[in-house]
Amino acid sequence: MKRQVPVLDVLFPNVRANMPRLLFCTPPKEHYVRELMNLTGLALCTVQDELRKLNTVGLVTSWSNGYRRYYRANQAHALFADLCRVVQTCGRLPAAKHAVLRRKQSRKRRHKRWQQRATTLSADQPPNWELFSLRKRPNG
Repeated sequence: MKRQVPVLDVLFPNVRANMPRLLFCTPPKEHYVRELMNLTGLALCTVQDELRKLNTVGLVTSWSNGYRRYYRANQAHALFADLCRVVQTCGRLPAAKHAVLRRKQSRKRRHKRWQQRATTLSADQPPNWELFSLRKRPNG
C-alpha cells in the first residue's frame, strides 16, 4: 500500500503542520509540552522552540500550574478563525501520494554505482601510488 501524505504536511514542515493540527482543532484543547512532544513525535527542544515562536506572535497563550506549562490557541487572535479553517479544510482534502512528492532516486543510484566502480581495483593491475606525485620519475 502506498503511503499518503496529508495536505498540511505538504504545505508546511513537519513541526509547522503538527502544532496547528493539535492546537487549532475544534474545539480547541490545552496541551502541556511533553504531551505535545509525545503526540507529534518531535524532539522536546523542537516543540519548545515552535511554542516559543507561536507565543511570541500571540497565536498561543500559556499558563503554568507550577508543575506543567499548558498551551492553548489564542481565540482572541485575528488569525484564529482562519487557522482553524485551514486545519479543518486540510483534514477533509484527499492526501497526496508520498512517492510523487519525493525526489527521484535515479541520481543517487548512479552516484553509488560510480563510487563502487571507483574504489574497485582489478586484480591484475597494481595500484599506481605516484599518480599525483609532482616528482618526475627517471626513465629506465
